[in-house]
Amino acid sequence: MLESAPAARAMATEIFLDADGIDPEAVWARVQTELAAGHCVWLRGALFANLTQRLGVERDGQKWLLLAPRPKQAEWLYRARDALVSGAASLVLAPFFLLLALLVKRSSPGPVFYATTVVGAGRRHFVWRKFRSMRALSQAQDETARREQFRAFAEGQHQGKVIDASRVTPIGAFLRKYSLDELPQLWNVFKGDMALVGPRPCLPYEAEMFPAWAARRFDVRPGLTGVWQVAGRARVSLQEGLAMDVYYNYARSFGGDFKLMWETLRVMLRGEGGK
Repeated sequence: MLESAPAARAMATEIFLDADGIDPEAVWARVQTELAAGHCVWLRGALFANLTQRLGVERDGQKWLLLAPRPKQAEWLYRARDALVSGAASLVLAPFFLLLALLVKRSSPGPVFYATTVVGAGRRHFVWRKFRSMRALSQAQDETARREQFRAFAEGQHQGKVIDASRVTPIGAFLRKYSLDELPQLWNVFKGDMALVGPRPCLPYEAEMFPAWAARRFDVRPGLTGVWQVAGRARVSLQEGLAMDVYYNYARSFGGDFKLMWETLRVMLRGEGGK
């Protein structure tokens, strides 16, 4: 049971949960119950190791994730912020976008953008674009290859998503290293399909492979950046990455979003981007 020591212990309005050995569905159900009751939840375990290392809080000589009950901030405020920032950024970066588009076009035959359908808030589908970083295949070949690569990732055969490095172009490697390939998604943010900060966008077949407890990630719009992108990058397992997305759903705040955007800028400048 979650209440048994050392898995959990209550102190006033504080709940300490060690998630090791406990089904993630039970962990997140308990988190939701305690937050709704006005209790602070201190969380740790192997599933949250990378997340705790990056965003954890020191308590009694150990690092924990802290989730605190907070009043829900109006969604229109997030939307207004996203529209203003993405619109301004698109205008300022327009010349840079043009330069990147020309470099991608010269890198190998194929379109400038890689376009596909992804799953958003409420599981609504929308078209999502990024600068193409790999040599083009036919749509059928590309989807088959990506599906099998993701299946291997979901089944835990690899730590981090599998990328066919032989297909990555030289300019594509640069774009991926500094996460510049994802800048066209500013248009999705401006339209309202995405937010500046949120869970990692996923493909429909990826969503089909997610465990039931990960459905909480679809409560909010996917983000241009987010906890997974900052704390996980391409290094974590699927379960760890999904835990980061669900954590964001419960930890979401204006202040937290600002910290994640700042951390994203640091990650980009250091070249800690995707594979």
